Amino acid sequence: MNALGSMVYDSSVTQAGASAGCPLPMQKNFAWARLDGLPCDPATLAATTLTAQEYSFWSQMRAVEKRRNEWLLGRFAAKQAVQALLENAVPPLRPNDIEIVPDPHGRPTVMLHRSAPPLPSISIAHSHGVAIALAVRRSRARVGIDIEKVSARSLDFETIAFSCDERELLKGMPPEQGREWALRMWCAKEAVGKALGKGLSAGLLAFHIVQVDFAGGQVAVQLRDAALRHFPQFSGESFHVYTSREFDFVFSAIIYEQGAVRMRPSRQEILEYLLHKMEDLTQDWDYNDPVRPESKLFTELGFESLDAVVLCTAIQEHYQTPMPFAELLAEIGQQQRDLSINELADFVDTHLSSAVSADATRRVQ
Repeated sequence: MNALGSMVYDSSVTQAGASAGCPLPMQKNFAWARLDGLPCDPATLAATTLTAQEYSFWSQMRAVEKRRNEWLLGRFAAKQAVQALLENAVPPLRPNDIEIVPDPHGRPTVMLHRSAPPLPSISIAHSHGVAIALAVRRSRARVGIDIEKVSARSLDFETIAFSCDERELLKGMPPEQGREWALRMWCAKEAVGKALGKGLSAGLLAFHIVQVDFAGGQVAVQLRDAALRHFPQFSGESFHVYTSREFDFVFSAIIYEQGAVRMRPSRQEILEYLLHKMEDLTQDWDYNDPVRPESKLFTELGFESLDAVVLCTAIQEHYQTPMPFAELLAEIGQQQRDLSINELADFVDTHLSSAVSADATRRVQ
């Protein structure tokens, strides 16, 4: 955390990391900024970071002080994210070189007050004095983020926010865990609404959660009813939103572009997901040792063939990519050898790389 109380999340920034709260896999095409409060008094921050048009809007804003401060904080976070994303700009960008302008639906867009690379796409959110912003290098990308504080909510919240089958996804959870995941699901809907540019104006239930990956933090959202009438091109499409929790806050984020090359997780992120998944699968088994990258599925963890099939299916669903697991398991059986989690991570990494390359080839063609 720097002197201004902000964090920038981008794989090229050294102080970045999971502690910044960003739920997205680390990539070089986006920057994430977070501010945990105003770094100085509002008037000074506004005078030194806002453009003339932004300052005029802020100074005339008819709103309570909390709202005005959060608007200012969100603009400053967005400018920091854009600065981090375009850190190689010459000369370096200053905050007042960047103007955040709402489009006709209120979605923030970037303007630069001098020549620069293609304009990034951005999204801004704030809650309880914390502001976050996500800037993405691809100008055509649909970007959405949200943040909410985990706190007690009225008993009607889930009934209003979710349909019966969405609430079934939370059934049986301990109260604290259920509150967190209800909020993650809500934030996922908000992120998709922001990415599409019209918020949740089509109605809460028009953004329908069809799947939750509790181990990986992903929430799949599909459009229905009025939302689908607004965006018929997304019929049958699932928006995969990444979510995370840090202390008392839940975050969600999505970067979506039709026909774009998929964001590929790093090999380390794949390994971390597999270790987490293994711990979930083996928590009720007679296996008390820590699950390690070197752990063997069959001889150490006690996997049966059906367990291996369940695991492989979960991996494919998580990464939304078909992989030749049947051939892998057949090869293991023929060679009468075991498979370590490390080897499985290599296998997944290899085939995700192939899938991304195939996507890129199709786009060029």
